[in-house]
Amino acid sequence: MTAGVTAATSGTAHASGGGASASAAPNVVETDYQNPVVAEPPVSRPPTRACTTTLANNFPSNAADGSPQSFAGTLRPPAGCRGPWAKVVMDWTTSGAGRQFDRSASLTIGTTQVYFGTTAEPDPDGITYHFATDLTRYSALLKSPQPFTGGIGNYVDSTYVGVYYQTVRITYYTADRAHPSPAEPDRVVGLGAQDVNATTPSADFAMSNLPRNITRAVLEISIKGNGCDEQWFDDVPDDVSAKYPAAGLCGHGPYREVQAGIDGTRAGVAQYFPFIYSGGIVPTLWRPIVALGTFDMTYEDLDVTPFAGRLVDGKAHILSLTVANAGDTWNLAANLLLYTDHHAARTSGSLTRNTIAASAAVTTTEQALAHDDTKVTVTANRNSVLAGYVNTSAGRITTTVAQHVAYRNVDTVSDGGLVQDVAQADTGRDTTTAAAVRAPSSATERTWSWPITIHIAVPIYVDGDNYKLAGNVDMSRIEGTVALRGQRWTNVTGGADRLRTQAVLQRTNGAVVQADGSATDLFVGLTDNGRPYAHYIAADHGYVTRNRVYRP
Repeated sequence: MTAGVTAATSGTAHASGGGASASAAPNVVETDYQNPVVAEPPVSRPPTRACTTTLANNFPSNAADGSPQSFAGTLRPPAGCRGPWAKVVMDWTTSGAGRQFDRSASLTIGTTQVYFGTTAEPDPDGITYHFATDLTRYSALLKSPQPFTGGIGNYVDSTYVGVYYQTVRITYYTADRAHPSPAEPDRVVGLGAQDVNATTPSADFAMSNLPRNITRAVLEISIKGNGCDEQWFDDVPDDVSAKYPAAGLCGHGPYREVQAGIDGTRAGVAQYFPFIYSGGIVPTLWRPIVALGTFDMTYEDLDVTPFAGRLVDGKAHILSLTVANAGDTWNLAANLLLYTDHHAARTSGSLTRNTIAASAAVTTTEQALAHDDTKVTVTANRNSVLAGYVNTSAGRITTTVAQHVAYRNVDTVSDGGLVQDVAQADTGRDTTTAAAVRAPSSATERTWSWPITIHIAVPIYVDGDNYKLAGNVDMSRIEGTVALRGQRWTNVTGGADRLRTQAVLQRTNGAVVQADGSATDLFVGLTDNGRPYAHYIAADHGYVTRNRVYRP
């Protein structure tokens, strides 16, 4: 899934990072801020005939009695644009006013969760923001009528009174000779959503009635941490949490991964981007530039094609997902994206190699510092190979999936646990190679680097109405995908998005007495159709001070 966010009027921010353009000013109270903005490129749209279907029109997140509610209906291919489609795009516009937490939002079509994300926290006067998400990979699902349900799970009371209003539309762009339909999955199998937690970190998803002629299979996983695992990257080992009981530090350490298994056999491991919600760390960090990926928490893909020979046997199968080292509740959802043989009713195959370890190689080192401070260093590494073949109408195709992961987190805890300085680096590479007997080999390689540094200080904390928070964040999302075409590697997608922000927030007897922040966000890379794109945004005191897009 690719997403783009635009201001419906202006901007909102998510992050706390050193190097922002200006300092959070003392004794300044931001009572109003611009609509949310981000620097990532918008979703591209082909100039072809298009039809739009509205799923929700200014739909409130809460009913008249205050209870949460979802929008629902039946989604049908539009009569004027029945396909094939060059692109399918969802547009979601949200507005809200009044005090409220960040909340989760989702959309499920049939049994397939096609979108998951979180909201921006509104201000008293209200904010409006818009984002778009590419749904083209679900085209096979969208060709027939499907029930849908979605919305923002919001809760209101006498303090948190804000209600979110949502307008959701899907636009179908027809294919033509200049804008052909891309090679998308032939079958989309939604496996549902489940929650896991520290006590029960695993969930099983049933897979049945799968096609008997699968040639390629991709597992798509939606992941979201909650509670103490919202900011899992600043969690500390249990003994460090116990050392500073008054600070309320979350335990279980900072390393998380989602392990996938098929019928009890290890099938892949998904890393998890360090998303920060708009109430995270210090809420004023994210006004008006939200943290990377806040609105559209993109899914992680695992290529499970080496299991295709097992999945085509006509039997029921079980997918298991486990959050390693879970310290709190996690929301998981899974979809299976299947490509089939267009010239054969049956395929066959076998898994031939599997070196995926049961767990990552994790090491934890604790160092006692002066003033009763503690420095914790956690490292984790993975190297694995998964291989198998599929006998197709075009001959035998052998797929090899190789993964490398390197992780490091250094957390210095000071001032009795009320101050944390975290520096985390998560880098990796996924390489998939398909070797065919009757055709040239093909390959794709995805690389990622997700560095983040955080400073968080809590000089005052009595309760939810009496506290002071100060912090900064420097976070980046550096990703790229290349494909082997003939004898040459070609860039497919990629970019580097860096957000730096700093802020302070203080409440006394429920009243805000200090609230300010500043941030910068710079994206340099490619759009989703491979064109160069750069976008720089700077903000101070809740308002955008510079906003420039560079196009060569």
